[in-house]
Amino acid sequence: MGVVALLLCIMLPGAGKVHEEITLHNEINSPFLYRIIMSFGMSKDDVDSQFGKPDIVRKEQDYTYEIREMADGSKLVSFFHPQGGYLLDQWRLSRLPERSEFEALVPGETHALDVKRIDPYFKLMTDQTQETATSEHRLRDSGLATIQYKKSRDRWIVDSIQYMDQDPSGFVSKLRAEDRAAFWTS
Repeated sequence: MGVVALLLCIMLPGAGKVHEEITLHNEINSPFLYRIIMSFGMSKDDVDSQFGKPDIVRKEQDYTYEIREMADGSKLVSFFHPQGGYLLDQWRLSRLPERSEFEALVPGETHALDVKRIDPYFKLMTDQTQETATSEHRLRDSGLATIQYKKSRDRWIVDSIQYMDQDPSGFVSKLRAEDRAAFWTS
């Protein structure tokens, strides 16, 4: 946990400071390790207060998740611990992109605005230098795409893309089949 805290101290000072003309729709879709630390501070009541009552509630053995319809048609999915109701994970999306969409991006040429066309709710997390950044993207196949950016002439350019076959949070696999299907539209 100490390593996670150290990483956050390095990453957080630049979180959300994006100079390129990217209008991010939320401050929710943060990298997994950041979400773990942030989740300890929020409860179900906090989420209800900030985003309103859920439209769908699913109670599973190890967690409960809620889906809220947002004003722009996207959905906010929040996972809670079944005892105590503290927030485990939260993600905003209109659909789950496929890995092939990210594989079509060309490192060194693709801008963050191109990434936004695939995943409009991503959060760009800058480091202290404000010269590099990271974003995470959950995939339809339960995987995860992590994109590294470098700043060039005041624009964020994709530097590299890494894939994990399994998202460490298990987001997609934790959703019931009917809820997953709602995010599979292209």
